[in-house]
Amino acid sequence: MPGHRFGRAVVMGGSMAGLLSARALADHFEKVVILERDSLPGMHAARKGAPQGTHVHVMLDAGHRLLERFFPGLLQDLQDQGAALIDSSRDVAWHHFGVWKSRVPQGLPLLVCTRPFLEWHVLRRVLALPNVEFHGGVSVEGLLTDASHQRVTGVRLKKAGVEEPLEAALVVDATGRGSRAPQWLEALGHARPDEEQVRVDLAYTTRLYEPPAHRQEDWKVLMQYPCPPVNWRAGFISRVEGDRWIVTLNGYFGEHAPADDEGFLAFARSLPQPDLYACLREARPLGPLTLHKVKESRWRHYERLARFPENWIILGDAVCAFNPVFGQGMSVAAQGAAQLLACIEEQARRFPTTLDGLAQRFRKRLSDTIRLPWFMGTNIDLQYPKAVGQRKPGVGVLHWYIRRMMERSSRDAAVHRQFNRLLHLQAGLGAVLQPSVALPVLADGARALFMPLHARANTDIRPAPPSSSP
Repeated sequence: MPGHRFGRAVVMGGSMAGLLSARALADHFEKVVILERDSLPGMHAARKGAPQGTHVHVMLDAGHRLLERFFPGLLQDLQDQGAALIDSSRDVAWHHFGVWKSRVPQGLPLLVCTRPFLEWHVLRRVLALPNVEFHGGVSVEGLLTDASHQRVTGVRLKKAGVEEPLEAALVVDATGRGSRAPQWLEALGHARPDEEQVRVDLAYTTRLYEPPAHRQEDWKVLMQYPCPPVNWRAGFISRVEGDRWIVTLNGYFGEHAPADDEGFLAFARSLPQPDLYACLREARPLGPLTLHKVKESRWRHYERLARFPENWIILGDAVCAFNPVFGQGMSVAAQGAAQLLACIEEQARRFPTTLDGLAQRFRKRLSDTIRLPWFMGTNIDLQYPKAVGQRKPGVGVLHWYIRRMMERSSRDAAVHRQFNRLLHLQAGLGAVLQPSVALPVLADGARALFMPLHARANTDIRPAPPSSSP
């Protein structure tokens, strides 16, 4: 535990980004106050402020390892309550770019459970910290600053219609896609950040199901991703706590699964592979269908601003909101909280009496963290001509390589593993550009000139895992 502690830290937002930020701050501040619009959530209820919480969520390998680092023993607690830590190759039947992926075990675990369940367990751990408070039903109306507007000194909050100031040594904005940070910057006389956007008009519809008792599937997760640019419908089934399935169907460009029984089943039946529909038609619904829409992925480049107030941290979806179909958001939020902790520890060692310089250092490191997952997700979406976003010179070559790598991963477990390491945020781009990957991918590209896809990859038959156990 550190000898010196800074004063009060205020965290706006009780999402995963906010909760993990509070954990990162707790060892270095006298008090951490979490302000959340919603009331304390229950274990099974999605918060009003996080409507996406009803849909499929996962924690990638890098993400759940950080969860365990922040809260030792949490992963075992989650599994004891019904969450699953699965092999992301052996236990996942994944059809993407027109091929089924290899299912050779890779030792890259994936944490699967519902988001409300995960957030509730993390919240319990955070609230067990003696210097952390959670205040629900509170909105933040703006920032408090010094006279020069160069230093944030707290927030203006409103509860039960009454507005009051709350002073703080550090303010963290983890309010998600709805963050008002750009407007607040402008009101303080600062420039708004540049924004990158890739628009695909995603919509996804979800429901919980009871699996049919007679079906013994050899997977824990079934993923049917589209094959850009020819189709853009997708579906997911994941086993979650309570021996249930969570089923999400999604589409781009205004095509989405209707929130009614007949339309939902019809959408599932329209997917290129029949596996998901075959499961769904025999499962028993356990609740209503919920629909959520996300127009675009968006990255606000706060790190590029020449002037920015001290003592103000922005992270999570408030900075970069990813396309949720790639499952990156919560794991990158955990990485952001880990970067915040590293920056504060460095600050406490080098400048124990001030927080000056912390925000600038953090913005740069967070940008470095975001760059790879942003690059991965957007360069799959940008393969659709209808996607709206900047396409940089040479992007066609990159998209060609991505496609050939995906196709090769159908029958080449080594290539699939390196791609999965990239996906799980455990490796950089070098993992998929090294000769052991690039040479077979390029060779496959040459064969594609005269050999159809079904002759080079497994396009139609869902592979079984190499062992008999699911």
